[in-house]
Formats: sequence, structure tokens, C-alpha cells
Amino acid sequence: MIIQRKISVGDVLTSYYEDGADKPIVLLHGAGPFAEAMPSFIRQLHGLSDRYRVIAPDQLHFGETGYPADHKYINRIGRVEHVIGFIDVLGLKDVTLVGHSEGAFVAARVAIVRPDLVSRLVLLTASAISPVWGDHRDDPWMKACREHYDYSRPMPSEDEYISTWRKGCHAYAPDLEDAQRAAYRRAAARGQYGMFQTAPQEESDPFLYVQLQQKYIFPLLHLLQAETMIIWSKNDPTVPPERGLMLAKLIENSDFHLLNNAGHAVQTDRSEAVNALIRQWCG
Repeated sequence: MIIQRKISVGDVLTSYYEDGADKPIVLLHGAGPFAEAMPSFIRQLHGLSDRYRVIAPDQLHFGETGYPADHKYINRIGRVEHVIGFIDVLGLKDVTLVGHSEGAFVAARVAIVRPDLVSRLVLLTASAISPVWGDHRDDPWMKACREHYDYSRPMPSEDEYISTWRKGCHAYAPDLEDAQRAAYRRAAARGQYGMFQTAPQEESDPFLYVQLQQKYIFPLLHLLQAETMIIWSKNDPTVPPERGLMLAKLIENSDFHLLNNAGHAVQTDRSEAVNALIRQWCG
């Protein structure tokens, strides 16, 4: 049974969800308004907990984890130390660290700077950690990102948000919608959308956005000791498969898996396949 718990990580009250026992798998969700642990990883919390201790924290200013006092946006490099602190507070060792979207950046950075914590690394469909071509081939995915991550518009209503989510969902289920609605309500009550509207330009401009991985990830991949598996969506226009393959070529001895009929949330769109790959890989 999935249990929600709260602990203090430094001075931040941190919410997380947990099920199962034995080898720890820590799941890091992506960013964007209304993102949080439960809707991102409900299929892994249910589907892997028979064999593993599955833990999914809400990262800084997501879900029920603390918001900064000034209510300003914290980017993905700014979330790394909080995740390290979370793993340390729980006393976890030999963690399989799974990151989706911006969570993949956080997971990779944690594995680079604290290799003692992470034995295996799983990266799921993430522009936040992918290389770019540096030419006209970047135009389509950058255009798709600008359209998808446009926070200049007013915050959508709950039903508008759910309607958009359902259009992009490849594996709809009522419990997923319930989790999405609950996440929307928590975020709306805490004014989260306004944080994205006032975030720095580098969070919305794809040309600037990729600079973080170019500075904090790619030059340090030689320090990455964790065994790495990359699982990618075939049908996400914001992160074409070729970018995932370029990432796999940068990470020595990494495995790359491409799943069809999956949008950005590959872990829910193709949950059985993702869970099977993790099981086979982790043993």
C-alpha cells in the first residue's frame, strides 16, 4: 500500500510516497505546473513494490514539499542538494535512481557528485539532459517546446488542464486522472503557476535551457560510475528519439531503449514495459 510520509531535509519539510521493501528505488519527477511525485510515478509505486522499496519524493516547490520563502522558482540544478539530503536523511545506500524529464537532470547530477549513493541510474525521456545538434534539426523540437511550455497564458482551469492532459495521454485510466486532479488542486492552492510565469527566461527559451546540461552534466560524464539505462519515448515531439540516442552515445556503457506509443510520460504511457526493463536490469 502506498503511504505518504513527511520528513525534514535541512529546513525543508519534504513529502514523499513509499511502498515495498528491500532494494531502494528513488523516483524523481519532472517539472512544470502541477507536476509532482504521485501522478508521475503511481504506476511504479504500485508495479515495482512487490520486489523493491519504491520511494517518490516531491521535489522543492512541488506537491506538498516546502516552497521557498520568496516564492521564486528553483531550477533543476537548485534541486540537486535537496535530493541528496533526502537520500542521506533516509539513510539509503546503493540506490537505483530514476529520473523523468527534469528529474533525469537531477538524478544524473546526483549520481555524478555523489557516486557513493547511486549504483544504478535510469533516465526517462528528458530534454533537460539531452544534447542538441546545433543546427536546423533543433528547430522542430524547440518549436514544440515553446508551444507546450508557454506559461504566458492565464492558468488553466482544472477541467482545461485535465482535458489537455487526456489528449496527450497514451494510457488513460481513472486513477491517473484522480492523481492529476489532486496534483492540480494542491498546486493551485499554493500559487505554483505564478512561479513558472515569473521564472527566468532560460527556463522557457530552449536555446538557453540546454546550457545547464552543457555546464553541469556533459563535461562530467567521465565521473559517472552508476550503471545507466536510458528509456525514451518515440512519440514526444519536444524530445525526439535522436536526442536520446545522442545522450546514450555520450554515456559509456549505457543501454538505450525506445518505446513506441508513448508521449512525454513514458513511465505511465508504457508503464508495464518500463517496469519490466527496470526489473530485468536491477535483478
